[in-house]
Amino acid sequence: MLKETTTSACLALFLTATPFAVSAQTMADTARARGGDERGALTLGGGADVALTLGGYAQVDGRWISGAASRQPDGLLLRRARLVFDAAMPMGWHIRLQPDFGQGRVVVQDAYVGRERGAHTVRVGRFRPAYGTERMQSSSTLLSPERGLANSLMPSRSFGAQWSWRQPAWRVDVGGFRTPIGSDASPVDTDGDVDAVAGTGHDVLGRVALLRRRSSYYAEWQTSALVGSERGTADGPGVGRVLSVAQQPILAFRNDGTELGTVRAAGSKARYSTGLLLSTARSMMAMEGAWLHQRVERGGVVRAPTVAGATVRAARVWRGARAADQVITPTHARGAIEVGLRGGMIGAWGDGLSVLISRASATHAWSGGAALSWLPTALTRLTLAYDYTERHGVAAPREHALQARWQQGF
Repeated sequence: MLKETTTSACLALFLTATPFAVSAQTMADTARARGGDERGALTLGGGADVALTLGGYAQVDGRWISGAASRQPDGLLLRRARLVFDAAMPMGWHIRLQPDFGQGRVVVQDAYVGRERGAHTVRVGRFRPAYGTERMQSSSTLLSPERGLANSLMPSRSFGAQWSWRQPAWRVDVGGFRTPIGSDASPVDTDGDVDAVAGTGHDVLGRVALLRRRSSYYAEWQTSALVGSERGTADGPGVGRVLSVAQQPILAFRNDGTELGTVRAAGSKARYSTGLLLSTARSMMAMEGAWLHQRVERGGVVRAPTVAGATVRAARVWRGARAADQVITPTHARGAIEVGLRGGMIGAWGDGLSVLISRASATHAWSGGAALSWLPTALTRLTLAYDYTERHGVAAPREHALQARWQQGF
């Protein structure tokens, strides 16, 4: 998520000279605080009844990946190119629209309406469910170009409704979501898995987070559950793939496009996550575990495989200040430097797992990596990251991934 830094002198003079200046600016700030994702940065105005803001960011990656059994080509990739439109009204209503033009596709990542009243916030539309630890962190604040190994078990953006109750020491989220209907409905946010296909189903969300803040110290412990049902077809199996941190396949279910040969979702699906985040103005450490259990069917036989993973990451910033939302603001004319390490492991098991997954799939994998970022301003980040992934029991077990990223917000 990106913070507002500076506006032009002309815009500032215009806002202070108009009757709606104070209320519009206050509502714009409130809209960004409610969003929970990337922030708008430029106040467009709108009058006393509505405040409009526009922001966004772009991420361009240079990728070199070696050793993966199946991988995307090396080279340049427009990973994300997002615009964020926010509208806020005095009575607490807010609207967000966030299209994404990255990866050669156009996807509306966020499109929702919500209302905040005191400590309560209600949101209806298409957005990212409140789930997990790293998944809740905006992609614009991540040190490594991609999230950790366990991110494959996290939910994508979905259509639904969510109620949040925020207090200084804790937060509760409850919601209900529905996955796309029909094989022609594209998945909403696969975090890089452009080959993913959706089924038809629903989920009920529950999340509890305990928050502690003292001076520059911040701690959050959360536990999340997303329980429901998924039904797939040969065209839309409704089962996800497990990806490496370089977004390459580790585990994929069989799919030959036929009813007898394709593994498809066949009923109950449950996901759980628990994680701890500790942060100061300089340092950050986070640990998280994730678990997925899903009923699937192949050739008329129903099975219930399980996939579980864990990640740990740590980072240190110099010449900059880290906020509780992990946004780093440089405090030196030469910009801020962030350095970090991470590791993770993931595994799958269950009766008859070998007949459910493709021959190139691994049942267990682990990864480790390091990343270095330079932030000349709060809106610009240059990153170089390396990750190594070891895949067990396959012909091409090792994957080396070197990624360079330029991120620019506005």
